[in-house]
Amino acid sequence: MMEIGFIIKKIIGSVIMPIPITLLLILLGIIWLKSSPIKARLTLLTALLILGASSFHPIADKFIAMHEQQYPTFDIQQPVDAVVVLGSASHSAPPNSTAVMNLGNSAAFRLLEGLRILRANDDAVLIVTGYAGLGNENDIPHAELLKRSAIEQGIEPSRIYSFPTAQDTEQEARLTAPLLRYKKFALVTEASHLSRAMIFFKNEGLKPIPAPAIRTGAFEPDWRIESRATYKTERAIYETLGRTWQWLKNQFS
Repeated sequence: MMEIGFIIKKIIGSVIMPIPITLLLILLGIIWLKSSPIKARLTLLTALLILGASSFHPIADKFIAMHEQQYPTFDIQQPVDAVVVLGSASHSAPPNSTAVMNLGNSAAFRLLEGLRILRANDDAVLIVTGYAGLGNENDIPHAELLKRSAIEQGIEPSRIYSFPTAQDTEQEARLTAPLLRYKKFALVTEASHLSRAMIFFKNEGLKPIPAPAIRTGAFEPDWRIESRATYKTERAIYETLGRTWQWLKNQFS
C-alpha cells in the first residue's frame, strides 16, 4: 500500500508544471471572457508568457543549469565496489520487445553510464532500483526491467542486485544502505537529480561517488521554442520542489 504522502507528492509534482498551469489559466480566461474581460485578458496573457518562457531554450537552460553543473563526468580510473543505477520512467514498447526497448530515455542513459563504470571494475556489483509505477503495480518493476536490460548487454545475473519496491529516491537510499555500507560505490542518475540523490544517500551514512548519466542543458546557444525546452523547465521545477521538500523534512526530522 502506497503512503498518502507519496501519492500527494506525485500529484503535486505533476500538476505544478508549465503545461497544466497554462491549460488551467486558458480555461479560466475563457470562463471569465464575458463576466470579466480584463481579468480574462490578463489570465490568457499570463498563460501565453508561461508557455512561451518555459519552451524557450535560453530560459530553460538557465533553470536546468542550476541543477546539472555540480558534478563532473565519472572517471572510470576511480575503482568502485558497486554501481547503483537509480530508477526512472519506463517506456511502453510493443509486445515481445527486448527489455532495453522498454526503457525510457533517462533510464537508458542511466543504465548505459552504469554499465560503462561496471565494465571498468571486474569485481563490482550492479544495483538497480525502481517500483512498477503509480497505478501500475501489476506491471514489471522498473528494477527488474533494468536487470533484464543489463543481462541483455552481457552482464552476469550473479553481479546484479535489484530493489523492486523502492518508490522514490529516499526509499532507494534506505533500502540499498545495508548492501552499500563501507563500500565505495558510484551513484548513477540524471545530472539534474544527482545533488538531491547524494543527500539522501549521505543521510544513510553512505559515501556515494556522483556519476551523472545525462545532462539535458545545451552547451551551445539554441534560440528555438519547442517541447524539448519545456522538458528542461519541468525537470528544473521538479528538482526545485524536490530539494525544497527534502530541506523541509530535514528541518523537522
